[in-house]
Amino acid sequence: MSILFAVLAILLGLAACLVGLALYWSRTPHGRIKPIFALVFGLSRRFRPEAAARAIGAEHMDTPEQCARVRATFAQNTASLSKPVEFDGTVEDRRLAGSPGGELPVRIYTPASATGRDDLPLLVYFHGGGFVVGDPDYTDAPCRILAARTPAIVVSVDYRLAPEHPLPAVPDDCEFAVNWCFENAGALGARSGPVVVSGDSAGGNLAAVVSQRDRASGRGRIALQVLIYPCTDLSRTDRDSHVAFGTGFGLSTADIDDCVRHYAPAGTDRQLPALSPLYAKDLSGLPPAFVITAGFDVLRDEGRAYAEALERAGVEVAYTHEAELPHGFITMTRLCREAEATLEVIAARMRRLAG
Repeated sequence: MSILFAVLAILLGLAACLVGLALYWSRTPHGRIKPIFALVFGLSRRFRPEAAARAIGAEHMDTPEQCARVRATFAQNTASLSKPVEFDGTVEDRRLAGSPGGELPVRIYTPASATGRDDLPLLVYFHGGGFVVGDPDYTDAPCRILAARTPAIVVSVDYRLAPEHPLPAVPDDCEFAVNWCFENAGALGARSGPVVVSGDSAGGNLAAVVSQRDRASGRGRIALQVLIYPCTDLSRTDRDSHVAFGTGFGLSTADIDDCVRHYAPAGTDRQLPALSPLYAKDLSGLPPAFVITAGFDVLRDEGRAYAEALERAGVEVAYTHEAELPHGFITMTRLCREAEATLEVIAARMRRLAG
């Protein structure tokens, strides 16, 4: 019995130490970060410095074997951050014929409430991952929550990845997906008319780029763009948020450099709007935007800059800033309730859009 009490005392002591560290590390020169993330990042900086410097780990993706290894590691590291989401509906993996790459894999989430209806909003979602990693599994939890809470039909796009498929292959896939969804909305159980596009991080970049392409084409197929901590300026890494959070807070400046090198062919102008949508000469006439940024995020300032640029151009903009959260929080439903709260806000906006 005394051994049991000793072990229990040790475990309680360790727990108390971790709580103390979390609270201590949560107070930073940049404000307060949510304690659970303070603990995760603090321990990573001390015991896994290579992971703190490069969360994606895409420095070497020069062979098919290296690409597969980096993607598998990313999937393994992020899988435990999302808790299982009960979903009363169907989830279908499908391949769309006729895309620029031949067949485009998508995952379609249809809530049970869609049965017998044809008036649900249709959301086309682009996952994050720096254009080089990630897939619909990575954003499965957010897509299930949005499909259920709105309710809406959600189509998650498994676009091609760099370096095998550099710019413009990725936005080409995403634009094809938007056009396909617009043309097949009725068959999916959604209302006819413009769709919503959304994405996190690199996916937010793609949602912004596809919205600009749609505006330029005059098709008017996008009703709303939801940009979740988007990268909008891949030409520079000297903004205040880059300096403050460039290492040790998840996505790093080294990650960004690695991903852009793989995504943008050598010689590409990094202020090209297809790469950095912030530099589009004219942002007027774009669909309304909902932009979400995180306080402890290397991409914070460029996300805010894009929201401000859209507003100056006369675009209707809603902006939300999660001051205590890091990059990637929307997929971390196991670690923070704010992820689901933010998704509920997005769902509410989509409900209003549906009338």
